[in-house]
Amino acid sequence: MPERPPKEWFYPVVKKIEKERPEVTDPKALAGWLWYHWMKPKTKKAILNAIKKGRKAKLGIRKITARMLKQYGALDPSVIKVRKGLTKKPKVLGYSDHRTDGLIRVLEREDGTLFPEFAFYPKFDELLVESLKYAGLKEEMPYKWVLRTDKFNIFVYF
Repeated sequence: MPERPPKEWFYPVVKKIEKERPEVTDPKALAGWLWYHWMKPKTKKAILNAIKKGRKAKLGIRKITARMLKQYGALDPSVIKVRKGLTKKPKVLGYSDHRTDGLIRVLEREDGTLFPEFAFYPKFDELLVESLKYAGLKEEMPYKWVLRTDKFNIFVYF
């Protein structure tokens, strides 16, 4: 492997970094770091062979990611956004089932849309009341808890 990255690869990568990540202060240094520390030898070899044969080489880098910048040291780890699917939720210690009767009513509106309403009739339980409050249901009347949205309504009658 040559010591320096080939010019045919290096300058397009510098342009890509400048375009995708304008916050990087030295795109040339990042491009060099990517060549030496990020890219696999197999990818480097494929790029060098393509250049040697006169073909336009692919860059071997689809996107300049936050992970690359973090490892390079150009990004504060606290700045990286956490994906919603990876957020930490509290562990479930236990649960209780509340058997109930209920119904699903579908309202047919005059504009042709359908609107579901869910009604549940459980036995009164303080734990259940606390969980309804936490879920955003409001006590409309004594023993009637309601969650109204633009897509559905939920009613809980004790």
